[in-house]
Amino acid sequence: MPNNVEMTEPQAAVLAVLAPGGLLTVEQIARGGRLTPHQTRWAISVLRSRGLVAPGGSRSSRYQISGLGLRAFATCGRVAR
Repeated sequence: MPNNVEMTEPQAAVLAVLAPGGLLTVEQIARGGRLTPHQTRWAISVLRSRGLVAPGGSRSSRYQISGLGLRAFATCGRVAR
C-alpha cells in the first residue's frame, strides 16, 4: 500500500468514525462524521470497493473498518476535495 492514500473528506470521515471499532449503521456513521446520509452511503460504497470497509457479519446494514482500512486511515496523507 502506498504511504499516502488519497481519499475524499467524506471517505476520511467514515474511516475516522469506524476506526475505534464496532458495527455501525449508515445513520450512526453519518451522525458521527457530520455527513449527509447520501454522502455516507457514497463514501461507504467507494471504501467497500477498495476493501477498506466491510459489512458487519450477517448484519449487512452495519459496517466496520477492515484491517486495510485501519492502515489506510493511519497513513492517509492527502484528502481530495
